[in-house]
Amino acid sequence: MRSTHKIDAGFSLLELLIAMVIMLIVTGAAFSAMTYLQKSTASSNLRAEMHSSMRAALELMTQEIGQAGSLNFTPKTLSAAVTANSAAQAVTLNSTTGIFVGEILVIDIGTPQERVTVTAVTSSTVTGIFTKNHAIAAVVHATGVFPQGVLYDTGLAASTLSTPTRLSLAGDLLGDGTLVYAQYDCNTTAGTLSRSVTPVTSVSISASSVLIQNVIPNPTLGSTCFQYTTATSGGFTFVTSVGVTISVQSAFRDPQTQAFVTMTKSFLNIAPRNILAGLDNAQASLTNRLQALPPGMPLH
Repeated sequence: MRSTHKIDAGFSLLELLIAMVIMLIVTGAAFSAMTYLQKSTASSNLRAEMHSSMRAALELMTQEIGQAGSLNFTPKTLSAAVTANSAAQAVTLNSTTGIFVGEILVIDIGTPQERVTVTAVTSSTVTGIFTKNHAIAAVVHATGVFPQGVLYDTGLAASTLSTPTRLSLAGDLLGDGTLVYAQYDCNTTAGTLSRSVTPVTSVSISASSVLIQNVIPNPTLGSTCFQYTTATSGGFTFVTSVGVTISVQSAFRDPQTQAFVTMTKSFLNIAPRNILAGLDNAQASLTNRLQALPPGMPLH
């Protein structure tokens, strides 16, 4: 008798169910890993963006604090000879751009060199007391620093001075030969750190722009964002170092923790090098190298 063999027609229902369960487990694990990776990447990007915006703002402040008090003066020349006189006289220059009342100018070189305080300025002349003779084309320049480059205790309007929530700077902050007034406002109520830059020739402070959003009170300092170290000499209060501490909160919740992310950055003991040089001059009684702030600054 011929034997017959049963031919396998496919998977049984049980085997198919087991295979489907295994596939679902593997697929679920893959989706879970992918979701975790997406949340982890989003979380990292959130922190990176917060860090980047804070670092950019703090680096800008550090640069401008370092420039505070700087006086970048383009040399001029006398357009006519000057005869010494004990009374004030107006002398003609090839340009008076950038010269302001109260500025101390250095006239000439060598033996006839002298320092003259400007009492009046026009488009072509400056007025002061010239006690020495000077030939036509003698060089006119200005040296020194603004000791009040970080406005702190200057006797000017309180709304313009540096405080724990406001940093006010003056000088050639941009390094382009232009005297400007910069103001940083840290407002934890509005949640912003903003900055305005105003040329000294302007009659009002320029509109500000927001550098950092979602600013919150600092964990230990509260609403205090700026800290100052000062020294007094020669009738001036010099800010010898500035500390900056800013805290922010993310605009969105962290995808992993479902909580808002907070971050605090501190730059401590930022040295305003020009003001430190001014302090050295004051302590050495070289007060003729300390320049008064331009009266045209929008600070009154």
